[in-house]
Amino acid sequence: MRRALATPIIVLAAFAALPAAAQTLYKCTGPDGRVTYQETPCTGAGSQKRLDAPKPPSRDEEEARRLLEHESMWGDELAGRFAREAREREIARQREREAWAREERARRQRELAERPVEEIPWDTPWGFPAKPGQARPKPKPTN
Repeated sequence: MRRALATPIIVLAAFAALPAAAQTLYKCTGPDGRVTYQETPCTGAGSQKRLDAPKPPSRDEEEARRLLEHESMWGDELAGRFAREAREREIARQREREAWAREERARRQRELAERPVEEIPWDTPWGFPAKPGQARPKPKPTN
């Protein structure tokens, strides 16, 4: 019973909406500058402008709009993914630089640890006495 009653109501509602979409509006400007919009032509002194309701979009236009909206959402997602990948690449490069710096510091420390201790030469400004514990040079032979 309900189903039989629902179908005619839906059909009547659809037909009632058709004339509403095709109605014409009038923009009336009164002598005092007040603007009103109405369905009947303006009466009295003042200007009148006829505004035709825009025709409903065709199926092709609706499909094109839906496709553009879908592509724009996909484009936003794609731009977000590109930005995220760029951030990840930059973080990876930074980590590589830090790892290289750590390895370089460790290598230098190993080299310093393996290097033998150098003796600093003991050089007095006048030449003698020589380093403690060393013998003095022999005097020059006299002829």
